[in-house]
Amino acid sequence: MKKFSTRTMPCFTDDSQARAVKPEEREQKILEMLIQNNYYELDYSQVWLSRVFAAYRQPHRYFHTLVHLQTICAAILETVSDKELRAKLLLTALFHDVVWYPEGGNSEELSVEAFLFVCSQYGLSLSNGVREEICRAIMATKTQVADSELASRFHDYDCQVIIHGNEIDLLAYEYQVFREFQCLNMQDYRKGRRAFFNRFARRFPECSSTMHFLVEYLERRRPRIGIYAGTFNPFHIGHLSILEKAEQMFDKVIVAVGINPQKDTKKDQELESVLPFHEVVYFDSLVVDLIEKESVLSDVILVRGLRNGYDLDYEMNQMSYINEMRPNTQAVYIPCDKKLEHISSSALNGFSRFNMNGRDKIYYPTKYFYYRQTIPELFGK
Repeated sequence: MKKFSTRTMPCFTDDSQARAVKPEEREQKILEMLIQNNYYELDYSQVWLSRVFAAYRQPHRYFHTLVHLQTICAAILETVSDKELRAKLLLTALFHDVVWYPEGGNSEELSVEAFLFVCSQYGLSLSNGVREEICRAIMATKTQVADSELASRFHDYDCQVIIHGNEIDLLAYEYQVFREFQCLNMQDYRKGRRAFFNRFARRFPECSSTMHFLVEYLERRRPRIGIYAGTFNPFHIGHLSILEKAEQMFDKVIVAVGINPQKDTKKDQELESVLPFHEVVYFDSLVVDLIEKESVLSDVILVRGLRNGYDLDYEMNQMSYINEMRPNTQAVYIPCDKKLEHISSSALNGFSRFNMNGRDKIYYPTKYFYYRQTIPELFGK
């Protein structure tokens, strides 16, 4: 088995202008590249391509996005002259991150499954040999050990930021990856990333200084983390709105569920399925103790949502106690949208006593529903 080459190629950065491009425009540019290099005469007008693009637009993605896909495709077109190899590389790019879930460790296997499903379901005119070669190249992005020229070449494009990026590129890359791994606590995230950087440096000694730089950054950086605390019994679309606003302010938001023995916590235990890409913690102590614990590796601020002035009065009173117990604790108060201020957990619990015939489902988040869907559900007709 051979290691990947790290031949020199141009590094395409994601600058502010690139990030401002609308997803539809980016999809159109990728489509144009595919059509212009349609060596296997595939039908890109079928619904499968829109399903693939939809996967790259999933809201939990920050690095493995349409930007990443377009960057790889553009680099392939600029540096590969052989038409068949170029077509294989483009198809590998299209499917290599089509399924990307930070935890679980099987995104590559699921991406291969999605590729083979699309080939079968939509009759893509690819020989078994080509399909197998693309599958191996996708799996090689997990092991980082290649057994083909296609896998070796594709690795260069997939990892061009790590291999060829400058320090600004590297910091932007690491921040985007950090945002994708919101579900991990800081200690586990640091441990996992440190292991990845050290493993990459061993396999590619020419990248040792780059990996050392990223390890140093990882060890020194203290991200700004918000702790969104509440009982969330149940978690509803009003809570989600506050969470989304908080995520625009902080590097990460931890959802902290206070356990109240006097309340039914059955629905609380389902919160991980509602927010599969967030860190959800449960605590039965004072919130100041949780803040103190999370402050070891991060700068922590308490996040509270407000529906009205009564909520504000209550929160101000609670903050007085918090600052007496833990001086200099900071908090932000985020008002909910006017159209959502009538929604409360107590009202939804009241509805649950009746046969609502599903009429209350509009109050529960479905943002990450795709996480529970199967490959045929995600990519089928």
